[in-house]
Amino acid sequence: MQLLELVEKTFLRNRSWFLLPHISLACFLDFDGVLYHISNPNGDKTKVMVSISLKFYKELQEHGADEVSKHLQASCLQILGCPFPGYNVSLLYDLENLPADKDAIVHQAGMLKRNCFASVFEKYFKFQEEGKEGEKRAVIHYRDDETMYVEAKKDRVTVVFSTVFKDDDDVVIGKVFMQVWK
Repeated sequence: MQLLELVEKTFLRNRSWFLLPHISLACFLDFDGVLYHISNPNGDKTKVMVSISLKFYKELQEHGADEVSKHLQASCLQILGCPFPGYNVSLLYDLENLPADKDAIVHQAGMLKRNCFASVFEKYFKFQEEGKEGEKRAVIHYRDDETMYVEAKKDRVTVVFSTVFKDDDDVVIGKVFMQVWK
């Protein structure tokens, strides 16, 4: 199961966070170390705030994460200029003004990290479409010992994931994977 599906299923399983006025507080961590925080700001039961903390958010901001997040989110929510303390992005849902398709709102909340990450890819695919070369490559340190590099050429966008295999099992899996390319 993909990580995004897991996060979305967590939100769907707990859709009452978005549908019923009550006090909510939940914190959970995904596999990339992204911390999610769901709460009612100032105890207001009619509002739900979803916040995320990404340790690599400053790197994403260099590639337009703030703008892309605003563009990709629906108009029924508000992106807070000042996120919840200790978090990078906060979305505020007004439970009294939700659209008819409430599962779409839950889906959007589950896609928040993906939407922040989209900024890097959108930027470099635009460079490629415009035939720009020589732009500085993106370097995103998204996990300890794991880095993503994105670079645009006239005819392609190259994405490289660099990782360190620490466990013996990981080394074996890495070798098997590399044999596919022989």
